[in-house]
Amino acid sequence: MKVISNITGTHHDELQKLITKGGDRLLITSPFLASNMTEFLASFDFKNIKCIELVTTFKANAPEQLTKPKQLLDFLEYFHVHLPSIKVKVHVDNSLHGKVYIVTNTHEHQAIITSANFTNNGQKHNHEWGLLSGHSEQLVNLLDEIYEAIEYRELTLTQLRKAVIFAEHYQSTKVWETTQPQADIDILPRVYSSESDSDKESLYFLKPIGTSEEPVLLEDRQDFSDLHQNLHFSKKKPKGVTKGDIVITTGVGSGSLLSYFKVTGSLFHVTEEEIKLESWKERWPWYMEGQNRSCDFGSSWWKHDIKRNEVLEEFRQLYPTTAVTTSGKFSLGTLNFGNDKVQITKEFGEFLISKIENCIEQSS
Repeated sequence: MKVISNITGTHHDELQKLITKGGDRLLITSPFLASNMTEFLASFDFKNIKCIELVTTFKANAPEQLTKPKQLLDFLEYFHVHLPSIKVKVHVDNSLHGKVYIVTNTHEHQAIITSANFTNNGQKHNHEWGLLSGHSEQLVNLLDEIYEAIEYRELTLTQLRKAVIFAEHYQSTKVWETTQPQADIDILPRVYSSESDSDKESLYFLKPIGTSEEPVLLEDRQDFSDLHQNLHFSKKKPKGVTKGDIVITTGVGSGSLLSYFKVTGSLFHVTEEEIKLESWKERWPWYMEGQNRSCDFGSSWWKHDIKRNEVLEEFRQLYPTTAVTTSGKFSLGTLNFGNDKVQITKEFGEFLISKIENCIEQSS
């Protein structure tokens, strides 16, 4: 146990020492964040960390409705641009007050538990005190408590870009006010929801993931457990898929089911900068965000190895008069010709999902 102080040293230096040792994950909980987030993050060296997770607040009808969107967007974009190999997640807990910095490894964790926010003043200048703690059962329990308290998990770049637009629009309508607006709005539910803006019934789609050059194989054990994932489509602008629809994914090469998603946003096109970072996006430039409804299955799909063609045959034997696709076909041949999706019937879609859900129940 070690006392950390901004008077005899700085939290920034002690946190950097912790980060330099490296780890599987850096978890940061802080209600207040640096206003100059890009510059602030550049003062740390994160290269030895595999994953960074931030838990903060985004309180409704509060001034941070106008500031948090940009801070969080800058946080995600910094790593997306400068350190794309690091996995980064942003979560929201609106009852958060504690400030904790934990570096976790497989068998050992270390933490700074402190009064210092993740800001320049908090880390360097304010009179702040904290404790550097080694691994203990209490620290493991603290991690569990932090994750259990999260209200909104894994905010995405797309959601935060929308949130910035909402905040800027709100401020533009209050330009006549001489004081800062009270921000009587609640942005997050609007950008986070997977519900359709209309009462339309969800459509079902089966979508291959991977290519013949870069297949999704059982032995590679690729992880599809992220709560939010971009569902990419080919250069031909996709039609038919909208917010609220269900997309079931299957691996090219393995032919296995990977996870299923509810579409949460509109259609977007990647930028030239994104293509430079990941060349495959030139071939699959259109994308929509999906919220993973089977995270546990996506983390271990290869163990279950549900082959889409075997499920298709089982469905046809059980329901020989029920079509598989909405065009009335009883096969999935269109996927064999390189199509980036096929619209399937609700009956077949729910049959596929039931196979995934059964695996999750048996594993729990």
